Amino acid sequence: MRPHAPRNVLQLRISPDWDTVKATWDASQAMLRESGLDNDDAYALSMVSQELLENAVKYGKFERGDAVAFEIRVSDEFVTIEVRSPVSESGESALREFDQMVQWVRSFADPFEAYVERMRAVSSQPYAAGKSGLGLARIAYEGRCLLDFYVDDSSTLAVSAVFRRAA
Repeated sequence: MRPHAPRNVLQLRISPDWDTVKATWDASQAMLRESGLDNDDAYALSMVSQELLENAVKYGKFERGDAVAFEIRVSDEFVTIEVRSPVSESGESALREFDQMVQWVRSFADPFEAYVERMRAVSSQPYAAGKSGLGLARIAYEGRCLLDFYVDDSSTLAVSAVFRRAA
C-alpha cells in the first residue's frame, strides 16, 4: 500500500433535504468503523459529517436536480470529510462571513477555547434561528478536525474537515 493512500472511500450524492442528511449517519459510522476507527472517533466524525451536510443544505443554493456531494476518505494517517454544494454567485457576503468564521476557529491554539467562546456568544444572545457558527466550532473541537474550503469556477463550495489519526 502506498503511504497516504485511501483505504476506504464513501461517496454519496444526496438530495438537499433534512431527512436525507439524517440518513447518512449510519452509512458514515459503518464505513468509519469498517476502516478501523474506534467507536468514539467514528461517532465524532459522523457528527462532523452531519454538521457539514446541514450547513450545505442550510446555505446552499439548489435548483431542481441539484445534489450535495458527500465524501469520506480514510487513509492510514487521515480521515477527510468533504461536502460540495452549489452556492449563489451573488452570495459573496455569505462566503466572506463563512471564511471569517473558519479563520476565527482556526485562530485558537486549542479548539476547546473556540468552542467555549462560541458557546458564550450564542448563549448571550436571544434565540434566533440561523448562523451561530457553533457547528464549525464543534467540528474543530469535538471532531478534532482542521477546516478548509474553496469555491470553484462553477460556484460550488467544497468544505473539508481533516482528522489526523493517532499514530
